[in-house]
Amino acid sequence: MTMERVSASLLRANLYVAALDITTEDATQKWGEPEVTWDDLGPWNTFVFRLDDGTLAGLVREVTNSPSPGYALVGSNEKTGNATGVNPGHTLIAFLAESGTDESRVLHKGFD
Repeated sequence: MTMERVSASLLRANLYVAALDITTEDATQKWGEPEVTWDDLGPWNTFVFRLDDGTLAGLVREVTNSPSPGYALVGSNEKTGNATGVNPGHTLIAFLAESGTDESRVLHKGFD
C-alpha cells in the first residue's frame, strides 16, 4: 500500500518534520491541485496524505510571502488530531519512500 491523498481538514495540530525542495508545480503535477487552507498568517497551499502507518503527512507553503523556498513537511496523528505520538524521523523516511521523493530534496530536518 502507498500513501493516499486525504482532506486537509484532517490535519489539525501538527509537528514540523522537515523542509523539502519541492515546487508547487512539482507537487501539482504529481498530486493535483493543492487545497488552500487559512490561518492567522493567511492562505497556505496544502497537500495532505495518510501514510501506510496512519500518520498524516502534510506539505504546506504560504501562498504569498513564504519565508523560504519549498514546502514544510508536517506530521499529525489522525486518531488524536495532534502531534502526540508522531515520530518525525520515521515520518520523513516514510513520506520520502511512499511518495518516491529523493532524499536529496530534504533541505532541513526539524529534528536530530
